Amino acid sequence: MIVRSYSGRSVAEALEKVRKDLGPQALIIETRTCKEAGLFGRQTGYEVVAAGEAEGETNAAARSAAPAPVPSQRRPGQLPLPRSGPAHEASQARQLLSAMVPEQTVEELNHRGDLSLEIASIRRQLARLACGHGVPTDHLGATTSQLLEERELPAEIIAECDEVIAKAGGRVPEARRSELLSRYLAKHLRTTAGIDWQQNRMLIVCGPTGVGKTTTIAKLAGDLVLRHGRRVGLVTIDTYRVGAADQLQAYADLLDMPFAVARTPAELGQVVATMTDCDNILVDTAGRSPADGTRVHELKGFCRAVPGMSVALTIAATAGRAEFAAVVERFSLLPVEHCLLTKLDECEASGRLYGCLRRHGLNIAYCTHGQEVPDDFCTADAMSIASRILAPSPQRMSAV
Repeated sequence: MIVRSYSGRSVAEALEKVRKDLGPQALIIETRTCKEAGLFGRQTGYEVVAAGEAEGETNAAARSAAPAPVPSQRRPGQLPLPRSGPAHEASQARQLLSAMVPEQTVEELNHRGDLSLEIASIRRQLARLACGHGVPTDHLGATTSQLLEERELPAEIIAECDEVIAKAGGRVPEARRSELLSRYLAKHLRTTAGIDWQQNRMLIVCGPTGVGKTTTIAKLAGDLVLRHGRRVGLVTIDTYRVGAADQLQAYADLLDMPFAVARTPAELGQVVATMTDCDNILVDTAGRSPADGTRVHELKGFCRAVPGMSVALTIAATAGRAEFAAVVERFSLLPVEHCLLTKLDECEASGRLYGCLRRHGLNIAYCTHGQEVPDDFCTADAMSIASRILAPSPQRMSAV
């Protein structure tokens, strides 16, 4: 048994290399995206890790005597695999993987997103082999497959989409195919269609620099005042950025809302105490770099200053995978309940965004898709986000 890695500009190209090298009985262990050097810089490629038998190993196995039977080591819940054909390959690969990753290590790291996705991908491949399907076939069609790859949808989720179409019969009209996939993808997103403002009277909005927190707060305030008729107070603790307080005060004056600046957690508590006639209070914060743990810890003090303060994390839809993960990890120090997704109109890699949202399981409450205040703002809808991945051109979300 050998394990090799194959790369290509598409999943199909990498799989073709697997078939040529290891044959049609090869076991696909993992698929993932990668960056390859190209004529126009680093481009997105795909890497497939596969297991199979080299020709010499196959001949040697044929000459050797059959091994003595051994008691079954199958655990409850494992698929019973026959001892020949593709299923036998799956069994050998599983033993190889067990040797490579000790069971104790798997249990300790199982809650980490990357490992969980890889394990899920391996399990799907083993299940397909146990049913005699062998290497996955492309039921999506060349056009849909290329579109999903261009939108940078993670390879393991593309494989899931292929299974969805396979279960629907394989030959599905394009319109029906898009509907099936959008519904499947939406089912795995967590959206809250806004925030219950009766239960969340005070909201502090945090996030990294440059994601549009202040503009988003202005949109939230405008929505609450103009559409819901609520009395809103605005507070900023951003004393770092030049003009930050002036910008938010301009919004407050425009909508006739009380406004205040708080420099310490104690001041925040005092300011909130003066806004007893407000239905809701929104607190703007300075941008914190995910690499600056000290600043995030400072923010934790403000979150604790007022009992009942809810926390919303603002993330730009244009963030790359590594940046997205770093933001979520750093701000996990705070009791984040809601996610505000900004710059959706600038996001071209909607598949990459989907993969990040799904991997980190964020509760998406609102989305912004432009600079107009209070417009270009809507409650989050899982179907709308998922549909962007399959749209022939970038979509503009409408208010809900």
